Amino acid sequence: MAAGRSTVGVAAADHSALLVDDEARLVDDEPVQGIGDLTEHAAGRDFLLDAESFWQVHPAAADTLVGAVLDGLRPGPGERVFDLFCGVGLFTGALVDAGCRAWGVEWSKSAITHARHNVPEARFTAAKVDRALRTLPKRTDLVVLDPPRAGAGRTVVNAVLTRRPRAIAYVACDPAAFARDLRRALDGGYRPTSLRAFDLFPMTHHLEVVAILEPETSAEA
Repeated sequence: MAAGRSTVGVAAADHSALLVDDEARLVDDEPVQGIGDLTEHAAGRDFLLDAESFWQVHPAAADTLVGAVLDGLRPGPGERVFDLFCGVGLFTGALVDAGCRAWGVEWSKSAITHARHNVPEARFTAAKVDRALRTLPKRTDLVVLDPPRAGAGRTVVNAVLTRRPRAIAYVACDPAAFARDLRRALDGGYRPTSLRAFDLFPMTHHLEVVAILEPETSAEA
C-alpha cells in the first residue's frame, strides 16, 4: 500500500468491506457505491450509513437500547419528540414508528444525509445541538439525548429543561459526564424514574446507561 494511505475494515449486516481512503470495495472485490455503502438492521428498519458513521459495536446493542428508550418514554401517537445527537436516525425511526412527530439534530452533515434517507417521515437539522435548540420549537413532549462521551453539557441540558418535556431519555456511555448532566437535571426539577445499565462492551469497564428523567412532581406522584 502506498505511504500515507489507510485501510479500514468494516463489518455490517449486509456485508464486510475494506475501505482504502475514500474508496470502498467488498471483500470479494465487488464495488460498493453511494449512500448505501453499509446497511444495518435494527428496530424494524434498515439503516444506511458509511464507514465513518456511528453505530454500536455490539450486534444486539441497537435493539436493546431502542427497547429501553421506548419502554421508558412510553411514546404516544402525535407526541412531539426531539432526538438530539441523532446520528443516522436510529431512535428517530423507532419514535416515528410509535406515532411520534420526530425532529432529529446532529452536527454531522453526512449523518443527517443518511438520517433523512433512513427516516424520511421525520424532520432533521444538521447543526450543533446547542445552536439548533435556539430555533427549535419551545415546547416538546419527549426528548432523547444520546450525546458523545463528553456528555450533553450545560447549555443543551438547560435548553431541554426549559421546554418542560414530560420525559427525557438520556443514553450515556460515560458515567462521569452523565453524572454531571444528571446533577443539572436534578437542579432543574427533573428526577430519574428509571436507570438501566447495559454491559455492551464485555471484558471492559465500559457500560451504556439509559436513564429516564421526569419532572419532580410526576416522579413523586
